[in-house]
Formats: sequence, C-alpha cells, structure tokens
Amino acid sequence: MSIQWVLVSGFLYSEIGLALLLSIPWISCKRWHRIFTSSIIGIIASYVNWIFVCFLSGLVVLFADSVREMYVYTGQDKKVDITGSASPSAQEHILMRLFRAQRNFYITGISLFLLIVLRTMLTRVSRVARLEANYEAMQKQAVSAGEMNKKLLEENGALKKMTDGKEDVLEEVKKMEELKDKVKAAERKADQSKADADAMRKQSENLTMEYDRLLQEHQKLQDLVTPTDKKAD
Repeated sequence: MSIQWVLVSGFLYSEIGLALLLSIPWISCKRWHRIFTSSIIGIIASYVNWIFVCFLSGLVVLFADSVREMYVYTGQDKKVDITGSASPSAQEHILMRLFRAQRNFYITGISLFLLIVLRTMLTRVSRVARLEANYEAMQKQAVSAGEMNKKLLEENGALKKMTDGKEDVLEEVKKMEELKDKVKAAERKADQSKADADAMRKQSENLTMEYDRLLQEHQKLQDLVTPTDKKAD
C-alpha cells in the first residue's frame, strides 16, 4: 500500500473514532461546544473551512483515481484468458491490482462520505449548543424578570399601604393645620379684645382722674363762695 492510501486509511479510522465519540450520549453538545471553542482548537477552527476544502479536494482526487484504476483493470483478467499467451502470474497480478483499486475505491468513498457527515454533525452540534446556551440565558432572564416583577409588585403593595397611611396622616396634618389657624385666629381676637380692654381701662382711668379733678375744683369754688356768704349775713 502506497503512502497516500495509508494516509487515507488513517484518516478513515480517525473519522470513525470521531463519529463514535460524537455518538456517545453522555457527552452533551454544550461540552462539545466548549471543547471546540477552547484556545487551541479555536485556532484550528478558524481555518476549518480551508481544512475541509483541502481534505475534500484530496479525497475527491483519490476517489477519481481509484475509479480510474477500477475501470482500467476491470475485465483485464478475461482478456488474458482469451489470449492464452500470458502466464497465470500475470492474471493474478491483474486481479491484485483490481482488488487494490476496489479497496482504494471503498476507502476513499467511505472517507469522503464520513467527511461530509462529520462536518454536518459538527455543525449541528455547535448549533444545538448555541441554542441550548440561548435557551438557558433566556430561562435565566425569564426567572430574573419574574423575580423582578414579583419584587416590583411587593414594592407597589408596600407603597400603596404607605400611601394609604400617608393619606390618613395628611388628613390629620390638615386638621391640625386648621386647628392651628383657628387657635391663631382666637389668639388674634383675644389680643384685640385685650387691647380694647386696655384702651377702655385707660379711658376709664382718665375719666376718673378728670372727675376727681373736677370735684376738687368744685370743692375749691364752694370754699371760696361760702365765706363771702357768711360775711354778708
């Protein structure tokens, strides 16, 4: 077996192993996505399209070569039998070449098929992992939104209770303000009444003083008139 067919066989065995690993049920798509997005594999994954195209092109070329060899050696053994001039070893050599061509055909064909299948599987695994990550993120967001909504409802209820209490307090404060206004008005009336009373008291005192002064003057006049009357008698 030449070197290229050895490489194709090793590539086929690697594809089979990778397909078996991807088929293991207890390795989740999320874990595969973490492996594929790791630092080392991430560098390789950035060139995955070029790698896929190179492998695909090489396998297509080798597949075409195997088909060509099968076409060349198919029916050559019968031609050797018809001529009868060739030795049996020549017929065996042709059959061996035909067998190798058929082996190479199956190896390259299965490798080419598994390459396409593995690319599809890896794409689906990566897509499913992204969908799972988005679903978990949306689920966490929904849970946080529900908790936030519940918290807002509780705060709204507490604020409503506080508002109801504040309305009662505001009514009491309003009543107190009205009472204060009434008290102030009463105090103003009392001060006005006190001022009026003081004015009347002062006026009464002045009248009393004026009355006393008039009595004194009247008494003086009487004292002046009384001796004159006595002398005339």
